[in-house]
Amino acid sequence: MDFEWISTPGRLRSLVRQLETQSMLAMDTEFLRVDTFYPIPGLVQIADAEQAWLIDPLALSQPIELARIFYAHHIVKVLHACYEDIEVMQQLSRLQVRQVFDTQLAAAYLGYGLQVGYQRLLYEELGIHISKEETRSDWLHRPLSAQQLQYAVQDVRYLLPLYAVLQRRLQDLGHWDRVIEDNHLLLAEWSLTPEPQSLWRDLPSAWRLSRPQLAVLQALCTWRERQARERNVPRGFLLKNVSLYPLASLQPRDFRQLERIEGMNPRILRREADSLLALIEAARATPIELCPPALPRPWPREIRDIMSECREAVALRAQALDLPVDILIRKRQYDELLDVYVAASEPSQRWQGWRHEAVFLPVMAVFDTHRVDLLAWNRERYAS
Repeated sequence: MDFEWISTPGRLRSLVRQLETQSMLAMDTEFLRVDTFYPIPGLVQIADAEQAWLIDPLALSQPIELARIFYAHHIVKVLHACYEDIEVMQQLSRLQVRQVFDTQLAAAYLGYGLQVGYQRLLYEELGIHISKEETRSDWLHRPLSAQQLQYAVQDVRYLLPLYAVLQRRLQDLGHWDRVIEDNHLLLAEWSLTPEPQSLWRDLPSAWRLSRPQLAVLQALCTWRERQARERNVPRGFLLKNVSLYPLASLQPRDFRQLERIEGMNPRILRREADSLLALIEAARATPIELCPPALPRPWPREIRDIMSECREAVALRAQALDLPVDILIRKRQYDELLDVYVAASEPSQRWQGWRHEAVFLPVMAVFDTHRVDLLAWNRERYAS
């Protein structure tokens, strides 16, 4: 497949006008993320049925014209394992990407598992073998080698033929509409970025902390997230996950106490010690009525039997639909449904589409048979 290297604003503008007439394009990105919070875009690949274009974001410091393609609702963007690509595309265009089709997600409906590689999928579905030797290349180096250019082109060259094969197979099996719905869901869930001040809830052991200790934990998590984004560094460069619980529970008051905390390496201590100590001191003074609410204790061991019943109910639905169980629901999502049940809250978008009948209703029926126990256990979880 022929390709063109795009590195000037004028050529990019004319290319975008050309591609805006398309209804479907293959896309991929190459990037580097080692010591940054945000990925550093190194290359954007776009292809139609006949040609590929390699767009150089290093030469085009603000390729904002790409937004007209990425945001276009009438253009289906075909990618493989697109989660990180979406992040790069939105970083370049400053707009939310719309209308993607992830071939990895579609392949999962055919029994490939949730994370099948592009190389294997091409071989199994199209009989085409490609090399992945340049996967870990330095995509910020210029000029790119001939091998890198070939690799970049092949990553988009076969996506549209692969899409056509997957579409035909999934339509024959009656799964096509579900796959399309899941691609819309992928974008909707991707956009749900949690606020920095709510991230403290994600610490698995946070339920052990008192409300004043949670105030410190919340302050630490909020500071780390905001600083990581502002400085564009990984969260662990500022404060490691393993340090969060002991910092919140022990609340060191000076450097000597701080350096005894697990994960406090010399680099973090040298750069962040003063900020951390000041942050802890300020959070320690939070009035009790302003502290975060205490988190519930874990569910009792008996919940395991109920969850087993839920998995059996969903397995029957998966068998009836001729789908792998992990397409219907992931293990961690049973906890989400349990929270919905005991709180009588509105389920998320995931459970309001085709999974409402396939997953949500069967799981809720199992919970209903244990309603008295579940509500009693839930009250005990919140008891002081």
